[in-house]
Amino acid sequence: MNTNNLYNFKNTVRHFFNIDEIKCKEGFDKTDINNISWAMPVNFRVRKDKSSYRVLKFPNILNFLCALEVLKDEEFFGDTSEFDSRKRLVPSLATGDFMTGTFDEQLEEDLLNLCLYDNLIRVDIKAYYERIYTHDIDTSGKERFLTNLNTGNTNGLIMGNYISLYFAEKYSKNISEKIQDTLNKLEIDCKFSYFSDDFYFFCNKHDNEKIINLFDKVLESFNLERNEDEVSIWDYLKYNDYNLIEKYWKKIVYDSINCFDDTKDDNILYFTNQLIYRMSNLEDDKSRKIFLNTFFKSTYFRKLELENFYIQKYNYHQLCYLFKFSPEILIYSMKNFSTDNFFKGENFKEFLKIRYEESLKTLYHEEQLYYYYAIKIQNFNDILLDTKDLVLKSSNQLLISYYLKEKLFKEELEHLKEKSDEKYWFQNYHLILYSDLKNDLEENIKKYLIPQYAKKGKIQNYIEFYKINLENNISIIKSIDEVTESIEKYLQIKELEKIQVFSCDEK
Repeated sequence: MNTNNLYNFKNTVRHFFNIDEIKCKEGFDKTDINNISWAMPVNFRVRKDKSSYRVLKFPNILNFLCALEVLKDEEFFGDTSEFDSRKRLVPSLATGDFMTGTFDEQLEEDLLNLCLYDNLIRVDIKAYYERIYTHDIDTSGKERFLTNLNTGNTNGLIMGNYISLYFAEKYSKNISEKIQDTLNKLEIDCKFSYFSDDFYFFCNKHDNEKIINLFDKVLESFNLERNEDEVSIWDYLKYNDYNLIEKYWKKIVYDSINCFDDTKDDNILYFTNQLIYRMSNLEDDKSRKIFLNTFFKSTYFRKLELENFYIQKYNYHQLCYLFKFSPEILIYSMKNFSTDNFFKGENFKEFLKIRYEESLKTLYHEEQLYYYYAIKIQNFNDILLDTKDLVLKSSNQLLISYYLKEKLFKEELEHLKEKSDEKYWFQNYHLILYSDLKNDLEENIKKYLIPQYAKKGKIQNYIEFYKINLENNISIIKSIDEVTESIEKYLQIKELEKIQVFSCDEK
């Protein structure tokens, strides 16, 4: 089981974690709830849309490992789609993502339903994770393992890890069952499906208002409410036009292959212009980013031999625009472009410097990591020296940990040593690992890493946990080479999933 993928599921930041290497002291009983205490998670902000963000929370690692040990044998833990036939997506613990092909299958099913019914109503639950009351979830008597991840809070699940996703999906099954019961009682002809807080209702126009009211009443019975800003109604043509992402990138791949001449070493990099053109036809930035990220994760791009192409100036500025629009592309593409003259030169260095500095002034921690990754791949290390102050102000504990790992902080270490509050435990672990604080290890573990609510024997458990990992020089973050390997492995597994789905379809 890949623990990195469970510690953070779906978001690409999971590739930067090194949870698989973390050790527990021999003989430590991870199933005894009395060995751990309430602990504070670390906040990590990711972009939601143009001007807003959501907060992922990284739980205390010992608490997480204990919770995982106890909860991994829960029913359908590895596949939440088994809870309910109306679930829309199948998780893949091997990739830390959703199974390749399930989105395509669901889209075809949606379009078929839009032939049967007038329209699709999409609605979601407002602040779903934050408002799930843990007492209401069936945890088989193991609720404390869940609440200990979130400083003991029973009102809400922390967002980001797979354990929270599992219980959110388990709870949404109850909502689904009540919706279906109500539809049956009211004799409303409607099909629906859902994933977590996002519900899809296929119905006829004269029932639209009934469906929305029904949804509101069901949510009210669970002390939840609908997000009033997220109601959308689609017919077949509108929904089909909106979901052109896969058709677009597959068409670009097909045309790029046909334009390629393997006898030449100056082929035109056809896809850049097409990506710009096609993304302009998509309806919103979310769709455009999915489209771009999907293309750069494709087998075609991953296996592209760029030495057979001549990158022209317009290709270069188009790629820079795409990087700027969706920085996530950098982690899938930078290795491919790293040896090309355009990307080794001063112009690209200036691009990364300016965009990285600007990202450090924003709220979006994951984009800061993507730029950092690209800078490291290109060995533009002086950019990092020039951005130390901005990194310190960013509150990005993963990025600060990388700067500590790289020994980039000198006089700044004294400032970091002042931050002994529990909420800084992630960066403080690396502060101890990569500074002179390691010389007085046990005292500094007590000062910087012990959860506020840990008492008596529990304190010693945390001391021993951190001590064994720090003494073995185990970092919670991977090296950049290891991040690259993780991304490559992820893409390889996604490719195999695609082949398996295709084979099943052929049968």
